[in-house]
Amino acid sequence: MSDKDSSTAKSYLDSAIAQGQSALGSLTGSTGDKAEAAARKEQAASEKEASHSVGKLGPLNVSPSGGVSTDDPNRTEGTRSPD
Repeated sequence: MSDKDSSTAKSYLDSAIAQGQSALGSLTGSTGDKAEAAARKEQAASEKEASHSVGKLGPLNVSPSGGVSTDDPNRTEGTRSPD
């Protein structure tokens, strides 16, 4: 999953859609809707976890994939580094 796909808002939306599909599946007795709802719930949980797995400690940043980077010191000064 890429970083652009992992957001808390998207995970909440997917979770809400899954709840609706699950309710529809329960009302109609459709096992297909229930299975799709379960898959979407898993996807939402995965997205939520990925959106929260980025860490920051001082100038160090850790990405969900395990990459480590440092903040540009000019960032706090509000200046732009030369291109």
